[in-house]
Amino acid sequence: MKKESPARMPEQASSAVAHAAAPGSGQAEGFLESLGLYGLSHLDAAVLAALAAETPMLLIGPHGSAKSALLERLAAALGLEHRHYNASLLSFDDLVGFPVPEGDGLKYLHTPATLWGAQSVFLDEISRCRPEVQNKLFSIIHEKRVQGIALGELRYRWSAMNPPAGEDDEEEDAYLGSVPLDPALADRFGFVLELPALEDLDPQARRQVIRSGLANSGNAAPAIELPALVEASRQHAQRSAQRDAGWITGYTSALVGPLKQAGLALSGRRAAMLAGNIAAVQGAREALADSGLGPQIEGLDALADSALVALRHGLPQRAQGKPVDAGLLATLHRQAANAVTQAQADDALAKILDEVHPVRRVGMALETLAHDRARIARGTMSLLVSDALAAQDTQGRWVLSQELLPRIAALDCVDVPTLELLAGPFTAQVAFESRPDLRQQIPRSRVDPFNALVEAVGALDANDPGDVALGNLGAALYASDEGASAPALLARQRALLREKLEEGARRAR
Repeated sequence: MKKESPARMPEQASSAVAHAAAPGSGQAEGFLESLGLYGLSHLDAAVLAALAAETPMLLIGPHGSAKSALLERLAAALGLEHRHYNASLLSFDDLVGFPVPEGDGLKYLHTPATLWGAQSVFLDEISRCRPEVQNKLFSIIHEKRVQGIALGELRYRWSAMNPPAGEDDEEEDAYLGSVPLDPALADRFGFVLELPALEDLDPQARRQVIRSGLANSGNAAPAIELPALVEASRQHAQRSAQRDAGWITGYTSALVGPLKQAGLALSGRRAAMLAGNIAAVQGAREALADSGLGPQIEGLDALADSALVALRHGLPQRAQGKPVDAGLLATLHRQAANAVTQAQADDALAKILDEVHPVRRVGMALETLAHDRARIARGTMSLLVSDALAAQDTQGRWVLSQELLPRIAALDCVDVPTLELLAGPFTAQVAFESRPDLRQQIPRSRVDPFNALVEAVGALDANDPGDVALGNLGAALYASDEGASAPALLARQRALLREKLEEGARRAR
């Protein structure tokens, strides 16, 4: 019985979104629309950037949102030797062929459906893939290797999936079987793009999608020379990487702490990838402008816009089933972009942002603000404080908040969300101190740490305000289920943080 392979060559898309533009429908307004893909123009720059950089790309969207059609049409327009696999049905033999003995080793029988010789590969339904197969796909996506053998002709690695179920999703709204990707695998995709459902398109795009079903024109030839557009984008990106390196590096660095605080932490690999993506998106937008498929762009404002596009489409958490708040992302972007742009015109601010240690940065900023209240913008100071807090463990965050809150409040130099972040531990401590009954139920597993805390607090000087504050802080940490901490350890941590703040102040003088 002949085994049916899950691999298939490009085929006509069945999604309505993916129908080719009707003859006589007018000139396409964007890159993806020129391929007959409507309602996706907001992804033009990101998709073109991924093509130019040849970085792995993951599409997330509901059924019928043109995920497969988009990738198949890109492969066809680029003239690639393409493979399309359904990862949920995939066995390793489908990729490499059947092994046969050859001398002292093995060779694989190549077929038109195997991976050998492919220039692009599309791994569909990757979120429904068996774990053992997913592990084997990892090296293909990340290293362009299989079984340790280099895939010398492979350029593009693409995947698609339905949205994984999140914690807040209703069962009837979830895609059963679509599970969040392993964080390590998700982190290998340079661009993670969400495709909208039909009901989420604007009315004009929705009508274009529906009308395309009447065209009956099949897969018409694209209206652009995609290989030339990709090459132009690559050249522009290379120039941006050199020309804009300082701004891109500063911007990406400024985002690390706030993103971690927001639950969207960047790995070192991801931060470097984001920086490269910004240059790639800038190059793509410049190439689209030159070709008449995008608006003209110039200056730092355009670079900041490119950074936001790269940030929106460059976070792997969506593939892990974690929500990404678009409004919060826009706020963090604006703060980082403003801070870096201001630093380019202000040597003092540039010196602060160049400081490696986040607490020293805050110390430098506080010293600067003490002499000139208008020197550092509120958004920039909020970014610095958030970064410093994100760099601490729970205990350190409480101690640092205790140190910074009075000074920050006196200067009125951060935004409301950052002030609330600083006030959180203080509010918890005040609530603890105000309790009429300080009795605490202790689970058996926490008796020893609690007894150690009680002993340490009992040894403090009740007449010393500093000792009292430390004792209350340790007790409040425990009562808030943030973990108990001995006052002596808190004292050492406070001394270290004060030392970093003072070092920063000296560097700013």
